[in-house]
Amino acid sequence: MAKRIKFQRLAEMRPTMTRFSTVALIVSKSSPNIFYDKLSGTERGVLTLTIRDSPNHLTTCKCWGQRACVDEYVTMLQIGHVVDIVGAKVMSIPATPPGEQRYQPQSTLSCALVVNEGSGYVMNHNNDDFDHITILQQLLQRPIKPLGAVLKLADVRSGLESPDKIITTNVDLLVVVAAVRPVRQIKRKLQAPHCEFQELLHCLEVIVFDASYPEGMLLSVWQADWIRRAQHWQPLRTVLHLVDVRVSYSNFHRCPVLSHSNCTLICENPEVAGEDCRLLLAFAATVPLRSFSGCAQAELDSLPAVASIQTQMTVKQIYSRAEGELRDPSMHQFTAVLYAMVTKFDLDGLTSHVSRKCTACQRLIPRNLEDCASDACQMDFSLANDEPRYISYFNINIHMSDQTGTLVEARLAGQPAERILGLRAEDFDRLPEREKSELKWRFLLKYFELRLMIKKPVDVRNNLVVVVVDMQAIPLEKIVAKMAVF
Repeated sequence: MAKRIKFQRLAEMRPTMTRFSTVALIVSKSSPNIFYDKLSGTERGVLTLTIRDSPNHLTTCKCWGQRACVDEYVTMLQIGHVVDIVGAKVMSIPATPPGEQRYQPQSTLSCALVVNEGSGYVMNHNNDDFDHITILQQLLQRPIKPLGAVLKLADVRSGLESPDKIITTNVDLLVVVAAVRPVRQIKRKLQAPHCEFQELLHCLEVIVFDASYPEGMLLSVWQADWIRRAQHWQPLRTVLHLVDVRVSYSNFHRCPVLSHSNCTLICENPEVAGEDCRLLLAFAATVPLRSFSGCAQAELDSLPAVASIQTQMTVKQIYSRAEGELRDPSMHQFTAVLYAMVTKFDLDGLTSHVSRKCTACQRLIPRNLEDCASDACQMDFSLANDEPRYISYFNINIHMSDQTGTLVEARLAGQPAERILGLRAEDFDRLPEREKSELKWRFLLKYFELRLMIKKPVDVRNNLVVVVVDMQAIPLEKIVAKMAVF
C-alpha cells in the first residue's frame, strides 16, 4: 500500500526539514538555467518557481535535476497551476545585503524549498480536488504587497530623466495596459570555450500608464511564460500590480523604461484593489487607444487639414526642428511644406506596401498570419462570421531630397495614399508588375510640393514619424522660385 503523503502549509516550514511536502499555487516562474556539469559530464539545470498557499505566505522552490527533468518541469508547470511539491528540502533564506541585487522574488517567509531529482518531485495537483484548487487559484488576483506602497509613474520618471542618472532600481506600480506589441526576436552573441555562438531571445514590449503619466512607459518582458500571458492582456482593460519591476534609463529609447526581471512579480487585475482599479480604469476609458499604436495607420486618425499646412521648410530644417538644435521640447509635432524630388518610391520591388490591421483590436497583423492571433478577437470573429476581419491600408516608405539633404522617414499611407495614387489598397497587390512599374515612374525623380505632418520621437516610439498629408507635382521653375537655403 502506498504511503500517504502528509502535506503541510508553507508557514510550517523549518530549516531542519528534509522531506517537506505542500500544495501551492505557482504565481511566477523563471527561465531555466542549463549548465554543463563537469563532474558527471552531463547537462544539468535549475528552474525557480514562486509559490503561494495563502494571501500572506509566498516563497520560492528551486527544482534541480538533469536537463531532461528540468525541461519536463518547464513544459508541465505553468503560472496559475496548483502543484504538489513532495520531498523538498527546507532551506533558510539568507538576508540580501543592502544595495545588492536580488535574483529571485522577495519571500514573505524566512525559508525556501529545494527539490532535487531522485529525492523529491513536483507534479500538478489532482483535478478532482476542485474546491482546493479554486481557493488557491483565487490568489492569482490577490496583491502580493500592500497597494499603499505603489509609486506613480510620473515620480518614477522624474528620478531618471537623463542618461546621467544611471541608477537601476526596483519599484512597485499599479498601472493599466495601453498596448501589447508583437513579440520581437533578438540575437545575442555568447562566448564559449573555443567558440562563439548566437542565442535567440524573445522580447515583448507592453505600454503601461497611470493617471500621473498617460503618455505611457515601455515594459519589456523576456520570460517565455509571461510573454504568453501578456499576449492575453487587453488594452485599457487589464490592470497590473507590478512588484519589484526594474526601472532604468535606456540609451536606445532615450528615456526611462521598465523591465520584468527575475525578482519581478505581477498580479493581474488585483481584486482587493477595487477602488484603486476602478479609478484607474475610469481614467483609462478617457485615453484614446490609438495614441499608443506603433503602426503608421494610427497617425492618420488626426491629420491636419491640407490648407492649414503653410510653413515652408527644407529637409535640414525639418530634422533640426525634430531632433536637432531647433527642437522645442514643449511641441510633440509640427507641419511643413517641402519642395523636393522623390528619390525613392519602390512600388515594384519585393517589399510589401500594404499592411493590415485587425478590425476588432486595431493592432497590426503580422504578414505571416491570416488574421489577428488574439483569442479575444477570434471569439468576436466567430460570433460575426460575415464581418471583415481586417482592414488593408497603404504603408509606403518614400524618400524626398532637396538641396539640403534627403528625408528618409516619410510614409505615404492610408487615405492620402489612395487619393494620391488613385488606387485602393485592396487592389494594389492584384496589379501586374508592369502597371506597378508605371505607377512608380509617375512619381520617382519628379518634383513635388509635399505637405507633411512630423511627429517627434517620444518614450513609447523612439523613431521620427513623417506622414505625407498631400503631394502635388510641380514644374522645375516653381521649385527654383521656392528654393530656400538653411
